[in-house]
Amino acid sequence: MNKATDYMAAKIAFPESAFLGARIPKKQFVDNDSISGNDKKLLKENVKNFSWEFTLKPSTCGVLPYSDGEREYLEIAVIATELSGPKNHKRIAEIVHRVIPYPLLLIFCLDTENFALSIAPKRFSLAEKGAFVSESILTTAWLDLNCLKDYESDFVDALAWRDQSLLNFKTLYDSWLDRFVSYNCAEVTGTFKILNSEERQKNLARCRDIEIKISECRHELKKSAFSRQVELNTQIKKLEHELRQLAGSL
Repeated sequence: MNKATDYMAAKIAFPESAFLGARIPKKQFVDNDSISGNDKKLLKENVKNFSWEFTLKPSTCGVLPYSDGEREYLEIAVIATELSGPKNHKRIAEIVHRVIPYPLLLIFCLDTENFALSIAPKRFSLAEKGAFVSESILTTAWLDLNCLKDYESDFVDALAWRDQSLLNFKTLYDSWLDRFVSYNCAEVTGTFKILNSEERQKNLARCRDIEIKISECRHELKKSAFSRQVELNTQIKKLEHELRQLAGSL
């Protein structure tokens, strides 16, 4: 493990019995038939190595498996991925979540002391028996362990093993999911607070849509006639007002 991975492992404080520290050959991903040629090239050019740092199973951490008609959480793997540069980590997270069928906690790191985290709750595929699909993929921005913002530090602290619901692997993963959603909300509000994630995710998605619309309006503003500028400025003010109201609900 490098410094960033060591830092996160210490912050979460996984059970020592769950440590594995096994390298995963990049070839296992690059040779996977489900990955497109462009994604294989992306992995070859950006990933230095994969490492299976912790394997969370009933036998290694005492947490029970979970299964119902829609989901199966029999174990959780903690995978560290060292990248050669900061670009494309969110796309690489999507690829790894898609290739490995069970729930993952991904830790991305650079040669420097920057890291990013990613999770993706999964369910059975409706189209293909025995296959899994990601319901959503939540990946953080790059975080610098030497100068974390307050909400970033609160997010990292909130991932600690002792503070999760350890009834079974689904409640554990859902606990982490709530914290990732709270992190995404804190990117908008500047304050990290853990609340029920379902409604917040809807409001957060709406915030992202509004931010995109505001950006588009401002771009159009630069090249529009005066009458159109008045209309766009009015629209921007309305969107900003709605954004402030939604941010207050996060």
